Amino acid sequence: MKINEITKKDGTVVYRTAVYLGVDSLTGKKVKTYVTAKTKKALKSLSDLKIAEFEKNGKTVLREKVEFENFEALANAWLDDYLLTVKSNSQAMMRSYFKLYIIPALGDYKVEKITAPLLQSIVNDWAKRANTASLSKGRRPTGSCRDYKLLLNTIKRILDYGFQLGVISSNPARMVIVPRLKTRAKKKIKNLDDKQLKKFLTYLDNLEQTDKNIFSITLYKLLLDTGLRIGEALALNWSDINYTDHIIHVDKTVDRAGKIQDSPKSASGIRDISVSNRTMLMLKQWQNRQRVLYRKQGLSTQIVFASSVGGYRARTNIAKELNAHYKNTGIDLTGFHAFRHTHASLLLNAGADYKEIQHRLGHAKIGMTIDTYSHLAPDKAKETASIYETALEKLS
Repeated sequence: MKINEITKKDGTVVYRTAVYLGVDSLTGKKVKTYVTAKTKKALKSLSDLKIAEFEKNGKTVLREKVEFENFEALANAWLDDYLLTVKSNSQAMMRSYFKLYIIPALGDYKVEKITAPLLQSIVNDWAKRANTASLSKGRRPTGSCRDYKLLLNTIKRILDYGFQLGVISSNPARMVIVPRLKTRAKKKIKNLDDKQLKKFLTYLDNLEQTDKNIFSITLYKLLLDTGLRIGEALALNWSDINYTDHIIHVDKTVDRAGKIQDSPKSASGIRDISVSNRTMLMLKQWQNRQRVLYRKQGLSTQIVFASSVGGYRARTNIAKELNAHYKNTGIDLTGFHAFRHTHASLLLNAGADYKEIQHRLGHAKIGMTIDTYSHLAPDKAKETASIYETALEKLS
């Protein structure tokens, strides 16, 4: 290192040098400082001390130490920030992970006492529970979720936050090895087959034409015709319906509680969906009926599937109504997602391109569409086998 000799005003001599500490782990920038001592030997010792302090501080000069009573206090501080960045469904999921897994496992520990072996044993236990749990209707019991890798990643993020605040000098979660999740048969996608679909549509057409039934019929048929998620359908405004071009614009969703989210599940969820003349006519008839219905109550609404007071509707009650309709028709299904799966299945077996189906469903990647729905197209599989056989015969 270059040492500068400096003579002070009183005639004494001191030595000064620039010390390169390294790359700051938080900013990614090179860091250097200056030290001054009365002798070259003391200058060398002081330089080494500065480097050691930088290393001990986690290779950063930005951290300010903050005290937390235990891991739970740190985790909750991190959670407060995290919840500001995600939608309500993700908020609910993270709160559930905290309540059922993360806090019970680590909450009472002093943050600085958490070690890699401790975390490894916790993750191993989660993996064991996930891999040995008996499935009921494709689901694991509470306490044995398959997302233990996500749980560990969350702990990493919490401890990274603690590192940035100066609570710890390193993150032990980064040394944990994630056990493999046991491969099991994928949960079968449930959709209405051709026979069930015909039966269900006939049942709907024969329902009494009450306002409540017309609401349900319009919602169900729209979901079948478009593949929309239920939250996307409940978020639709009449301004999203383009009667001229037969297009429905999707750019928002409603969570389980009926709270509007300004954007859908992913960026690819913002899309325009082309629909048939029949669907447009059905929506127009419902709009006219809704306008008369609300006018009688002195209300107005711009929401396609509005609540009784004109606001966005929570899906809980209408899900119960749908399940009752399934039961009345003898169809062993629950929930709205079967309509989405049915839409994809019909398109696939009719020869629609995977790319177009991806767009209609709002999937971020085409691989998601193929992995989820390829098995719902047995007709396409038979067609592929026939194509191969024909090609083989041409070689003879």
